Amino acid sequence: MPPKASGISLRGGRSTGKGARLALPEPTIKKSSTSSGSPTQAGSSTQKTNLEGSSTQIASIKPEPSTQESPKPATAKQTSADYAWPIETLQALQDMGLTKFPKIIKKSWADIASESDDESESNLQTMIQNASMTKTATNTKGKLPLAKAQTPPTKQTNNYIYKNKLLTVLQMEPEFWDKNPFKATAKAFPPGFHYKPTTILKTRTFYELILVDSNSVSIKHFKDPKDQTLNTHSTIQILKVLQPRHFGSDLNKGKRFSVPFDPVGYTYWDYVDAWTKVFWHQNTRFKHSWLIYFKTNTIYNFPNWFLQWWDFFGPILEIFPETVQQGFSQFKKQYNSQESRIPADLKYFSSFALSWIFSWQYRYNKTEKTNQYPSLQRHTFVKWWTQFDSSKADPEQVKLWFQSHPEFLKAADPETSVFLNQKSHLAAFLAGSTSKEVLAKNLKEVLQMLQQEEEASSSKKEETSSPEEDEEDPFYQNEDDCFGICLD
Repeated sequence: MPPKASGISLRGGRSTGKGARLALPEPTIKKSSTSSGSPTQAGSSTQKTNLEGSSTQIASIKPEPSTQESPKPATAKQTSADYAWPIETLQALQDMGLTKFPKIIKKSWADIASESDDESESNLQTMIQNASMTKTATNTKGKLPLAKAQTPPTKQTNNYIYKNKLLTVLQMEPEFWDKNPFKATAKAFPPGFHYKPTTILKTRTFYELILVDSNSVSIKHFKDPKDQTLNTHSTIQILKVLQPRHFGSDLNKGKRFSVPFDPVGYTYWDYVDAWTKVFWHQNTRFKHSWLIYFKTNTIYNFPNWFLQWWDFFGPILEIFPETVQQGFSQFKKQYNSQESRIPADLKYFSSFALSWIFSWQYRYNKTEKTNQYPSLQRHTFVKWWTQFDSSKADPEQVKLWFQSHPEFLKAADPETSVFLNQKSHLAAFLAGSTSKEVLAKNLKEVLQMLQQEEEASSSKKEETSSPEEDEEDPFYQNEDDCFGICLD
């Protein structure tokens, strides 16, 4: 008989209601002050091949400074070649050049993510120590109180917020039940899996390669300086999200990877699953986190299924700093949400390249009976990345954005909104004219289309002004009799 599930997470604390703040531990990466590093990890590849073409890019990183005896290896973004492995049947690919060192560039703001999490970590003992240093000191002879002891400046804590979103991972059975959910999944799932495998070959690395090889994301994994096999946290930049029409005519036909891998390819449905399963990574310390962010100056065309992804993985209003709250409030006032299928928060974050931190933990649900096995759930937590310059998304920047994108502006009335959308589309249509002849032809088509719409709208007004009486369906005339209802 299993003990009654308590709903306690390994990350600490009991499960709370929506909006409760949980001080979850952060991954730790020590900062250094002097520069003496060397390029990236051994065996890391610098070659990346696009599925549609054969463009080669060299990943660029900067050596991490260090005061330790041994230099701290830098972190480079993942490329398709990082997932490649030799296959006996592909001997010609065994001699791939995977030893070239990347170039050195300046540290980007995404690289700073590895340092920010360590700085924001705070525990109860530190808080008590800081509070004790602020007390007024007095002497024992009853003289005037001495000046307050100066307190060293402390950085503002940035705690996780429980998102109140969960997924049922597994229904517990006697064969793999354990009080520790990570031990239970280790019994039920193959090594390295935190989800039910459809096949043993579709690992989390397989799904990560799908997103990297399709140029949909840019991923970096940050290692523990003392254990290079341990990912403390990761960053993922969303570059694009493929719609079905971008994949091909047959969504069930596999696309081959640009590097040797088993399986050798993936379908569109594998691509959709990859956006979820790539995040099911957890380290042995049970405190891995993801920094998720969009790319600047990028127009995204999100498929409909991505809206469900956003609802589960996206941020919530409670983590927004004051500047972002003001900017988002201004954005909602001006954004024409009725004419767009994209929710306002997704449009706001993707348009201003905002970021947030996502993490998850296992928890058992509460059962009504003590002799009933609970189900294992995955609970989500989010918080703001404090290193981001939130002034880039303040109300003034929002107003400037709508001046450049009037097609998303909420109009005073629906007719004006439709007109602005048509104006934007027509301008783009005419801008594609390659010659005067083509421009004249396109102008004729535009004028003809506008004339047809005007005639259609006028005829519609006439119909609504003098509506004809609808004929009654004889079936519904005796509806009460059919159901044996007497109204007398």
